[in-house]
Amino acid sequence: MSALVANARWELLRWVRSRRIFLLVIPLLAGPIGSAIAFLYFRHVQANGTVLTNGTALLLGLFVTGGLSAMVTLDLAALSEGEELSRRSHLLSLSLPQSRAEVLGGRLLLVLGSTLAIFAVAGALVWPIASLVVPVQPTDPAALFPPFHLYEGILALLFFLGASTVTASIITRSASEALVAGVLAGVVTASAAGYLTYLHQITMVFPAVLLVVGAVALGWAFTRFEALDT
Repeated sequence: MSALVANARWELLRWVRSRRIFLLVIPLLAGPIGSAIAFLYFRHVQANGTVLTNGTALLLGLFVTGGLSAMVTLDLAALSEGEELSRRSHLLSLSLPQSRAEVLGGRLLLVLGSTLAIFAVAGALVWPIASLVVPVQPTDPAALFPPFHLYEGILALLFFLGASTVTASIITRSASEALVAGVLAGVVTASAAGYLTYLHQITMVFPAVLLVVGAVALGWAFTRFEALDT
């Protein structure tokens, strides 16, 4: 455990030195603020026939905050391993003075832990903002799906995107190619979710599948990272 923490601290130091740590501020501030601006805009145009309910406002705010969090997750996950491996791509072997599982685990602990925690906080801030700007009305129709289910689903999506991007960075040894792979994974996932929503068949099974696939991808990534010099 001490080795995992030490590697996480080293990754945090890299973020501070590269100013990459400020990426975490984007979803934390821009998510709730952007959601509030969107709420106010839709309230302004309600006279033209656009009606914004509290439930729809929550979904909109979570989508805004989740989209920003996804971009930050993809960037940090791609750079966590891809940046270093691309610098060593000319080497036939990669020797480390410690367990590779501890190296990868420490970095993932920081990358996935920080991005999930930032969205958890930023997404939770959407609720009071939506209630303040768009109060609940007794006649409000039900939202497309429960907002808290979307909140949980986005957390599962962020975990899946981070896991798939890190796995791609180990396969390609390139941060840029891993970022492209992560974006493609996000596009495919969003398309599948949109199609199931159109059919009114999307359930909490979908984010559960994302969690399982992400966990399998991480397991494979650890195995592959251990065998890079063989």
